[in-house]
Amino acid sequence: MINDKKSGLLYGTFCSDALSLGVHWIYDTQELEEKHGRITHYKTPGPESYHPRKLAGDQGHVGDQSLCLLNYLKKEKRWDAVGFMDDWLGMWPDYHDYVDGATKSTLTNLQNQSDKTLGGSDSVEIAGPARIAPLLTFLADFSEEEVVRAAVEQTILTHRSKEAEESATFLAQAGHRLIHGANLLDTLRETAPEWALAQANSVPEERAVYAINKLGPACSISSALPSVLFLALKHGDNIETAFIENAMAGGDNCARGLVLGMLLGAANGMASIPSHWIENLNAGAELHEFLDQI
Repeated sequence: MINDKKSGLLYGTFCSDALSLGVHWIYDTQELEEKHGRITHYKTPGPESYHPRKLAGDQGHVGDQSLCLLNYLKKEKRWDAVGFMDDWLGMWPDYHDYVDGATKSTLTNLQNQSDKTLGGSDSVEIAGPARIAPLLTFLADFSEEEVVRAAVEQTILTHRSKEAEESATFLAQAGHRLIHGANLLDTLRETAPEWALAQANSVPEERAVYAINKLGPACSISSALPSVLFLALKHGDNIETAFIENAMAGGDNCARGLVLGMLLGAANGMASIPSHWIENLNAGAELHEFLDQI
């Protein structure tokens, strides 16, 4: 069971990110639906998007950082914040996709910082904790306290805010418990920040696109985390619907998708993810090799 949940968590995060990539950062949801229809398959973002060089089945720029983490763990077979930062820093000289503000600030801060673990920005965006799926998978047999510690260490490398740390703690606790068979709804009630759960439960709208528009479709944790929880509470037993609704809600659907994919993938297991998403994920071979190794 644990192996199925680990696989579900890992593929869930990357498949959800990839599904949203083709319509990432489109905030006009009417335009999104009219131009792209219902997002049920991976789409190439296109030349006028934030990701003009990306292809259908690729990851967004935060998903790429999560892949960097996966490949670091696969190579080193251990978690070490300093070692990972060497690999993370090595991404950027030849990176040809969008570079977010937290990354730019961290790179600038590190020019005058000898300790590579202390250069993180003060960003309150969800991207930092959204990267942790490979770490949760890799540390599945460790204690919850150890998993939380590692998840927070990873997050504050680039996002040194109490909001990011709180979100990383929640996701590490929830992901670890779900991998080990805990119930999704019980886990969310026990581990999610109270303020985020309260906001998620405050919107009565039936359609996720309207609910997320009210909660906030942007990158900040104050918007993204309640939106993820809304989707998890409403569609927790149906990954396909949850991932599609997240994509259709626009905004920073990629980062939300990374988080949503962790939670629902771990809760429902690998078999719950549509096979065509798994088969057409461009990073699929890397994920498969990683899971075989651990």
